[in-house]
Amino acid sequence: MRRVVKTSPRNNIYQENVYRTGTNDIWNCLTCNLCYDGCPQGVNYSEFIKEVRDKMDSSHEVHKGVFTTLSELMSELNESRTSLNETGNADSKIGYYPGCLDFHDMFFNLDVDFKSIADSSLKLLEHLDMNPRIMQMKCCGHDQLWQGDKETFDKLKEQNTNLIKDSGIETLVTSCAECYRTLSQDYDLPVEVVHISQLLKDADLGVDSGVKVTYHDACRLGRHMGEYDAPRNVLTGAGAEVTEMQHNKSESWCCGVSSMMNCDDKSKALRKARLDEAKATSAEVLITTCPKCLAHLTCMKDEQESTEQYDYDIKDLTVFLAEQMGEK
Repeated sequence: MRRVVKTSPRNNIYQENVYRTGTNDIWNCLTCNLCYDGCPQGVNYSEFIKEVRDKMDSSHEVHKGVFTTLSELMSELNESRTSLNETGNADSKIGYYPGCLDFHDMFFNLDVDFKSIADSSLKLLEHLDMNPRIMQMKCCGHDQLWQGDKETFDKLKEQNTNLIKDSGIETLVTSCAECYRTLSQDYDLPVEVVHISQLLKDADLGVDSGVKVTYHDACRLGRHMGEYDAPRNVLTGAGAEVTEMQHNKSESWCCGVSSMMNCDDKSKALRKARLDEAKATSAEVLITTCPKCLAHLTCMKDEQESTEQYDYDIKDLTVFLAEQMGEK
């Protein structure tokens, strides 16, 4: 459970100053919630930053704005949905939402198969005797909301909410930390939203992997939603040896690229430090639950391999588990 959010009068003063000056400082915040978890007053600075960005006259983006443009197109075009081709069990009361994994494969030039996250997730759900309906939804709008483009977010939210209501599902499952946070906190849905690790935490996957792993807490699943134990429980339940990095759980370091923003030298330094922490554990695999963490940590690993040797793999939780089961 998240703490009750307290506000400070100083926030209102600072907010008014931000509106007047149009300072760029608000775009530097990673909205990772590290300050929130450490604040004795429980001030949710990330939510404050999100509100201020919405009041600004312009949004902020990186990666040439390609993902922002795609989301804007999705909000306007009926057929521009992000999903797998299959429909799954159309009568199921359980829906699986793959998020933007197909677009990640199209535009991240990395040695990462993002679609395999969805494939692995479906295989794991089938192992639990769940045959979900694959939700033909659009982007959840996470990045647009945190980039200050609430207009596009609201369009995506309305369209996705209608699709969910019309589907008749009762439970919506996602494997993306950002989608889980957005659908749980920023939508008002008549269904239960769960992260796949929460369904798997007590499951018997029938494997005893013996692989030494370390787990990177995605900010949206960890500090934003307070879920630290489920991914670790499912890994240990599958026989993996989980060894912690120096900064873990509520003190975990962010991957440094928030909502497709802040991809700069400071962000790279943060990712480099995170890779070094993983290396110090002697783990064979670095596990995460966020496709963006997966993308940007992999990008830094590839960039550094000419000077540094990181002899471990970086994988999504679902892909690792499916591989251990021999299902991928």
